[in-house]
Amino acid sequence: MSDEGAREDACREYQSSLEDLTFNSKPHINMLTILAEENIQFTKDIVAIIEAQIAKVFMKIDLFLFRFSHRLLARVRLTLVK
Repeated sequence: MSDEGAREDACREYQSSLEDLTFNSKPHINMLTILAEENIQFTKDIVAIIEAQIAKVFMKIDLFLFRFSHRLLARVRLTLVK
């Protein structure tokens, strides 16, 4: 397998596993650490995958907080108007 093919496989496997991490799971995090250590030659790619996942999660959190605060303010406003 070529270096490019190995890189793509390692990145795809890491990203898939990272996307499966939906709660704080020490065994899963340990597995991700081991996977990263096994593919240390692709460190820059793995870091980029982690950064992208963090950005994606924060965007979802920001959207949730925006919607939540909007609904909360609407309810407070209704309560104050009554």
